[in-house]
Amino acid sequence: MSDSPMPRRQWLVTLAMPIEADGRADAAADFWEYVSALGADELPIFISPSGDELAMQAYVGGAETEMDPEEDE
Repeated sequence: MSDSPMPRRQWLVTLAMPIEADGRADAAADFWEYVSALGADELPIFISPSGDELAMQAYVGGAETEMDPEEDE
């Protein structure tokens, strides 16, 4: 049995939200305002191993969560 740690790997972490704004700078400012106001407990992020985006999984507040809209039906 090996006690060596698992090798580190690269992950893609994504947060995207539609924002209406007059320009790019306004959209950036509004984005950071929303992120600050909502925080990790309300904003879902999407994580996948780099190079395997189909393995994407949603997390909210550091916990894995189901974001499939078909699951709600």
